[in-house]
Amino acid sequence: MNEEKILAAVSETVTKNFSDVMEKSLKSMEEVSAKTARRIVEEMAVERSVRGTDITFLTDEQKKDFALQVIEAWKGREAGAVRVTKELIDAGKVHFKANEPLIEEQDNRGGYLVQPEVAAAILRIAASVGTILKQAQRWNMKTDQLGIPNYTGSFLTGSYIGVDIPGSITGLTFGQAVLIVKKWQLAFAVGNDLLRDASVELGEWLLSLAGEALANMVDQQGFVGGATLNAVTGTTSYAGPFQGILGLPSGSVNTYTMATGNTTYAKFNPVTDALNMVATVEESVLDGCAFYCHRTVWADIAGTLASTSGLPFLYFGAMAANNSGLEKDPTGGPIRAAGYMAGFPVYTNRWMPSTTVGTQTNTPFIIFGNLKAMAFGDKGTIRVGNFASGSFGGKEIALSDQAGIVYKHDHALVVVLPKAFCVGYTSAS
Repeated sequence: MNEEKILAAVSETVTKNFSDVMEKSLKSMEEVSAKTARRIVEEMAVERSVRGTDITFLTDEQKKDFALQVIEAWKGREAGAVRVTKELIDAGKVHFKANEPLIEEQDNRGGYLVQPEVAAAILRIAASVGTILKQAQRWNMKTDQLGIPNYTGSFLTGSYIGVDIPGSITGLTFGQAVLIVKKWQLAFAVGNDLLRDASVELGEWLLSLAGEALANMVDQQGFVGGATLNAVTGTTSYAGPFQGILGLPSGSVNTYTMATGNTTYAKFNPVTDALNMVATVEESVLDGCAFYCHRTVWADIAGTLASTSGLPFLYFGAMAANNSGLEKDPTGGPIRAAGYMAGFPVYTNRWMPSTTVGTQTNTPFIIFGNLKAMAFGDKGTIRVGNFASGSFGGKEIALSDQAGIVYKHDHALVVVLPKAFCVGYTSAS
């Protein structure tokens, strides 16, 4: 084994060991979140080895600088300081101090704006794991509120005219969807032993945790925010500052209810029901449409018996040209299509109603539509704050040799054109 291979093997071992320790350290986060963050870090390592760079487009030095910023701010808090070190500011490694505190009324608990390049990297990571951040229309916002026009009139046809007879004037009817910025926060605790030295690995974990959490929250709000259905327990509700597709007022979005007797998600027919949902959406927005459901619902649909021979329709559809039948990709999910139905991709998302809910009668559980009709307003800045004491996950971190890290980001989310979506319901009886 030559010297390069030895160094590569050592590096791989150190990185894996760091990730093992980091994942175990994040006791204040859900296990699935820590594992997802680890997967992102590992995928970034593969990207670098193949392409020379990863999704963040940050250099190793920039990642270390970000980790150093977090560490120095944490050390300053331990010493009672309220600002990042002068050396970091002089070196340009900290963009500038955010006097907008993590608790806005108390200046002694201020946060720090991360560099624009780092903020952009976090948002790129979020878009790589979140359905809505990947597919929704993005608007950059300079203020806390932005009005977006949306067409609410009938479809335009024009008219034919005769000789010397004036044609009729068609009026355009526009409504307004408003992006209103709300403050999102992620707080978690990390062992102090991991914050002793800045490293590329630490920087990647800090970036990935923020990106993965932001993507999760935007997906939750975009799909089920304001809905009366909790996608996990079947009770009420995923409240929040935004109205998701399932939480839109009755009549504003297209709906499709399955025939009487189809009171469970598994009764959804991947031929007739899927085609009927597609038919509710106008042709002008079909380019870019997709189905969205929970992975357990997709598993039921993909196994639906749709032939008199008793064979799953999947086997026939998988042979069809241009994905016109039902196909299933076991490696798909929120970003990559998990399959195709009625010619449109199917994306699965953890926040959509799952088959574990208590009752499934008269319940929305699947969406067909075009996420370009949803606007994500990005105010740009991401702040990070550090705490040497306080309760994180019900535990006083000062007594457990941990540091609290808090991210904040201002963004907005609104469905601009509700009629670009159809929500599928089970029957009431």
